[in-house]
Amino acid sequence: MTMPPLRALALLVLLPACQFVPVKREPPPLPFVGTKWMLVTERKLAGEPPYLEFGDGAVTGSSGCNSILGRYLQDTVGAGAIVFSSIGTSKRLCDGVAMAVEERLLGVLRTSTSVRVTGDTLRIDGSAGGLDFKAATR
Repeated sequence: MTMPPLRALALLVLLPACQFVPVKREPPPLPFVGTKWMLVTERKLAGEPPYLEFGDGAVTGSSGCNSILGRYLQDTVGAGAIVFSSIGTSKRLCDGVAMAVEERLLGVLRTSTSVRVTGDTLRIDGSAGGLDFKAATR
């Protein structure tokens, strides 16, 4: 049994469209809790790099100048809502750049409304702006 010429022509036209095209998939997100999140800055800062770590409703870290301690409440539905409370720091005085980074970091945390983890990056947004973090390499 032979195939009618029109059908054979249609198969030749459609066959290339059926080729396998690999889909580039994003790696699964790292866990929000238990990952050390390093603040992404435009330039390298002197001293300890700023970071945050989350665990069971508590946030700890460093602004690059002072230690950070506080509480957070995250939605349980997965919408990405987050609110920080009782954010405090130690009271060391550092150079102007480190103090400016600390001020910005605390401002965003105190006004935050959302958090999103994509792969090995974390984004916190609030009315004071947004901050990007990268997971620390182990």
